[in-house]
Amino acid sequence: MAEPTTRHLTILLTDIKGFTDKTSSKTRAAISTMLDEHRAVVLPLLESHGGRLIKTIGDAFLMTFESPTNAVLAGVAVQEALAKLNEGRGAEDRLEIRIAINSGEVNLMENDVFGEAVNITSRIEGIAEAGQVYFTEAVYLAMNKAEVPSSEIGLVQLKGIPEKIRVYKVRREEPVGASAEPAKSRFFGLIPPPSEFVTGGAKAALVGGALPSTWKRFAALLLDGLFCALLLGAITGGGASFRVKKSSKPSVISIDAKGVKAEGDGATILYDDKNGLQVSTDGEESPKHRGRDWGFAVVWIVYNLVFLKKMGTTPGKRLLKLKVISMNGGPLDNKQRLTRAAVSLLSGYAVGLGYLWAFWEPQRRGWHDLMAETRVVPAE
Repeated sequence: MAEPTTRHLTILLTDIKGFTDKTSSKTRAAISTMLDEHRAVVLPLLESHGGRLIKTIGDAFLMTFESPTNAVLAGVAVQEALAKLNEGRGAEDRLEIRIAINSGEVNLMENDVFGEAVNITSRIEGIAEAGQVYFTEAVYLAMNKAEVPSSEIGLVQLKGIPEKIRVYKVRREEPVGASAEPAKSRFFGLIPPPSEFVTGGAKAALVGGALPSTWKRFAALLLDGLFCALLLGAITGGGASFRVKKSSKPSVISIDAKGVKAEGDGATILYDDKNGLQVSTDGEESPKHRGRDWGFAVVWIVYNLVFLKKMGTTPGKRLLKLKVISMNGGPLDNKQRLTRAAVSLLSGYAVGLGYLWAFWEPQRRGWHDLMAETRVVPAE
């Protein structure tokens, strides 16, 4: 057996969206026709940009490129060709693929390629969106940025990869070949301003009219706010407030890995994964001292924790066919749910600025998404 050759290459991986579902409802002849069409459209474009086919893995092509820029341009050419091909087609007949690209040191042996760079490419493909070209920071730093407008998705923790990987995607709203502008500095070192995420003329594409999907998120937010207000009213037997005794003792809200607890003189609300929601009141109602300030906040946090854990979304988002996922494409863990629920209050209390942030952030993420490393996506 020949010794493996070590080289620094750019790896490109393609994958058909919903391939398993498509094959389960098609005949063998229809599956063969789909794969032949996929190969006829995709492979020549990749090879014309300098790509070398290493192997075909079912519905996927594993390619290597000498040039990171050519690899990204090849991905863009494929997505543009498929977009034209899909015009007028129904959902079942559309041919949509995900493309992931990474650069790094790999081992070549007997018409195969392996190594950490290949593993990372495979993980990036798992979080890529259909119709998009995703690539890593290694590609971004090496490619010609003047030729490919791009936006930063953020740091992503990929399964099986110890360190977080910074991921980008091509901004297809801006024609390839637009000149690039340097990214701006961080905003107080805490939250990236909109321009930090975008390079090239694509930054201009983010400014202007309202983004439809962002308005959809705001509609879901209003629905969730209404549901929380109704829930608070049901718990307290009327107005959206908790009845407590007159007292100078302040209300206290505590959040930790175990759950959420709020205490006031005369009322306590507690939520944890084991016992669920518990509410107790022992005080008399005082018109001058109601728990409006903390009552809605606690209900909002508990509401988000419960539904994000049980459904992966909130009722408002579910009605509008949206869901919340981690930046690695998986479900949220306990820390992410707590962080997102708590910081979403800050997003609202800061005159709504944390929510408005989603209008210009490329991934349409508010402060709570940025802090919790989550994003809202359409529910398929």
